[in-house]
Amino acid sequence: MKIEKAIIYGFGKHQDLSIDLNGRMTLLYGANEAGKTTIQQFIVQTLFGYPLRTQNLQRYEPKAGGKYGGQLHLTDPVYGKVIVERVKGKAAGEVTVYFEDGTRGSDAELKMLLRDYDRAAFESVFSFSIHELQGLEKMTEEELSRTLLASGTTGIDAITKLEDRLEKEMAGIFKKSGRNPEINQLVEELRAMEAELKGLRSRAELYRPYIGRLQEIEQRLRLIDEEEDRASEEIKKIEKQQQAAPLIEKEKGLQNELESLAVRAFPSDGQRRMDRLMDRLSEAKARAAFLEKEAESTISNEAGSDDMGPLNALLARESEWHQMRSVLRRKQEEAIRLEDDRRRLLSLIGMEEPAALQADVSLGREEELISLVQQAETEEEENRYADRKLAEEKAKLAEAEKELKLFLSNEPSESERRMAEEWQGLASKVAEARAAKRAQKAANSQNVSYAITGIGLLTLAISLWQSNYLLAFIGFLGAIGGLWLLLKNGKPEGLGAEQEALLSRYGGKETEYAALIDRLDSYDRKLDGYIEQIEAAKRSIGKLSKEGRSEQARFAYQNFLQRLGLSPDASRSTVLGLFEKLREIHAVALKEQRMITEIAELEQEQAEWLAHAENVLDGPTPADELYAVLRGEMNRRQQQLAALEKRKEQAAAIRQELEQLHALMAQIHEEQQDLMAEANAQTVDEFYLLGDEWQKKVQIDRELAPIRSQLQVLGNVSEAAGEQWKESDLPQLEAKLQQLKEERRTLLSEQAEKQQFTNQLLTDEAYEVQLQLFNEKKEELADMAKQWSARKAITEAIKQTMEELKEKSLPAVIQNAQAYFEKLTAGSYRGMEMTQEGSFEAVRKDGMRFHIAELSQATKEQAYLSLRLALAVSMAESHPFPIIMDDPFVHFDRRRLQQMINLITELQEDHQFVYFTCHEMMQQVWPDVYVIDVATIERSVYS
Repeated sequence: MKIEKAIIYGFGKHQDLSIDLNGRMTLLYGANEAGKTTIQQFIVQTLFGYPLRTQNLQRYEPKAGGKYGGQLHLTDPVYGKVIVERVKGKAAGEVTVYFEDGTRGSDAELKMLLRDYDRAAFESVFSFSIHELQGLEKMTEEELSRTLLASGTTGIDAITKLEDRLEKEMAGIFKKSGRNPEINQLVEELRAMEAELKGLRSRAELYRPYIGRLQEIEQRLRLIDEEEDRASEEIKKIEKQQQAAPLIEKEKGLQNELESLAVRAFPSDGQRRMDRLMDRLSEAKARAAFLEKEAESTISNEAGSDDMGPLNALLARESEWHQMRSVLRRKQEEAIRLEDDRRRLLSLIGMEEPAALQADVSLGREEELISLVQQAETEEEENRYADRKLAEEKAKLAEAEKELKLFLSNEPSESERRMAEEWQGLASKVAEARAAKRAQKAANSQNVSYAITGIGLLTLAISLWQSNYLLAFIGFLGAIGGLWLLLKNGKPEGLGAEQEALLSRYGGKETEYAALIDRLDSYDRKLDGYIEQIEAAKRSIGKLSKEGRSEQARFAYQNFLQRLGLSPDASRSTVLGLFEKLREIHAVALKEQRMITEIAELEQEQAEWLAHAENVLDGPTPADELYAVLRGEMNRRQQQLAALEKRKEQAAAIRQELEQLHALMAQIHEEQQDLMAEANAQTVDEFYLLGDEWQKKVQIDRELAPIRSQLQVLGNVSEAAGEQWKESDLPQLEAKLQQLKEERRTLLSEQAEKQQFTNQLLTDEAYEVQLQLFNEKKEELADMAKQWSARKAITEAIKQTMEELKEKSLPAVIQNAQAYFEKLTAGSYRGMEMTQEGSFEAVRKDGMRFHIAELSQATKEQAYLSLRLALAVSMAESHPFPIIMDDPFVHFDRRRLQQMINLITELQEDHQFVYFTCHEMMQQVWPDVYVIDVATIERSVYS
């Protein structure tokens, strides 16, 4: 099957397009985004259908709208010329097949035409791209061998994928030493469930013993309650007596202490009130002492006021000061900027400042410089033109000598020239000998004339004897004709020995010698032309070399630059700019000088201003802080005046406050005397001692109150205080009580546990449920085992099928692939072999073997392509499809690329190849290839 033409109605970016493909080898070239992949996908999708929207494949619907689809014109060895048309319709498109006899078909006929191949099978053998080859670099040894095996045996890829999937599913169902597979987990669950069932059966046998034990526990708990009540009563009696004894003893002690105190009355809250009066008196005394010292330190004399006039005058002129300072700063900044501009310009022109300032930058000098630049450029252009002409003539001479050398390599040999000279001298003799030869042949024809004359006379005689005049007339005519031939040819002359030798040596070679003479004449004429061309080039070179190069304008230009102070090597394209920079330097220097003068005047004015301020402030002041200092001084002097007025007011206030404090101290003394009289104390210290005794009495009364309350709660224990009781019995009673509690706790825990257990046994259906679950799990395990067995049987069948495929289909393919691989690697590798483990090895020409993964990327790709091409060749009769390649040779060097091209050139005699590439050099390295530039395909409209 060969693709003759592709007609695109609308597919991706292409619309209304017709592409004629060569029946053997077609190269479709185009830059990126030119639409090569779109054309490749058009061929594949037109044959095998548009991808469904659920598939992760591009549908290439027309971007600009219009009819979606197109036609493929095919030539098939079985069905002849066929047209396959597919347009938008159902999911994969509506397809129509037009046969050569006028019949039509649809999907069934297309499937028959494609030999029941689908897209995946087609692309696995007959269509491959650089993307598939790039993936080889990332494959492991096993993956790479499997890929090569799939490339060399059609159908094995799908079988191996099915085998991998079944192996994964089997591993998920059961592994001999695994824990996560489903059967392994079910077996563990069954073991656990079986153990649980045994436990449930043993629990049911404990019901009757547990009921008897519960009855015993209830009887013992009742006895424990009675014993605990008796022990608790005795402990309470002992504890009551223990609590009352210390209380009674403490009450007696406190009562005796209370009777020993002499104080009978004391003012309410007396000590606190006396403390407060003492604190107030201390504060009044301390305040009075402070005020007396403050009154002594108050300045009695008023400070004299300073003269504020000059200071106010300076402050009034603050705006003038700031304006003058602002102007000075601006001019200083301008001076700095001018200095930077001057230095920048000097660095640009590369001159010292004195030389730059002394340079003449008048308009006349500028016009002179422009004129010299123009003359130098004109002179340089003329010299460059002469140099170019000389270089061109030298190039012509070199090319002519090269062509002459190449021409002389095909010079006729001396033997050919001798043959031509000999032939020119012998040509006439050979012609004479040939003429003589023809004459001799004519002489040989006289025997025929004699025979004709004799037969004519014999016929005449017989016819006359038999009176058959018609036959006699015919015999007469034959005799007359024979005589006429004898008279016409005459008597022949024989050939000489020299003529015989010439004819034997040169006969039949006249055309060859004539062609030789013409070739020699043509060679001599061309040789004369080459010699004449070389001589003309040499004459031109000599003439151009003798012509001198004028440098007068360049010297004048350089002298002018030196006089100006510039470098004589300065570029003419920038010298005018440098001249302008010199002018700018002059202008900047003048501005800078004027600015320095103005700055000096302003600095003098600033110095005079600062001197006046120094007299006013009695000290030097920085210029930047002058008015801040003046305002601070003004504030300080104003504050001094305000402070003086304030001190006068403070002195009057202090005298008034001292009088108030003396009155307060007298009042406090009166209140202290009243408190001491109420407590019958003569002094303050005695008052505090009586207060302490009163506080102690109050504290004793406070302590007695709770003791008496507790004794009242305990009852009349004072009478029983004298009774004898054994304190040593208390630990024994407490130990016995604790022992009973522990026994109760143990019995209650056992009772609850056994009651819960017996209740569960009465109501629990866990055994039946667990037994049912156990049987269900056993059935589930049986189902899992069946599934695993089915998959195991399928994988064994697949392995057997793969072995048969390897034994039957693969050897023939590998045999061709070995030959292709050896050719592609230029003999570096003599073939490929498959090991017993199913992996591929490359055999180098020295016999060393390499795993495919150890080869370089390009060599892996060559192995892959060898198997692909070998498989396609082996299927040529059963599946005669074209081979579509999308730039798979980019990793090949030039030598191996040429080997690949040579192999495809051999195979294209029996197979059609369609090659898509974005590399322009593929057009040059591929001989006699039919190239289609995708970007310039002519457009045509189809309805």
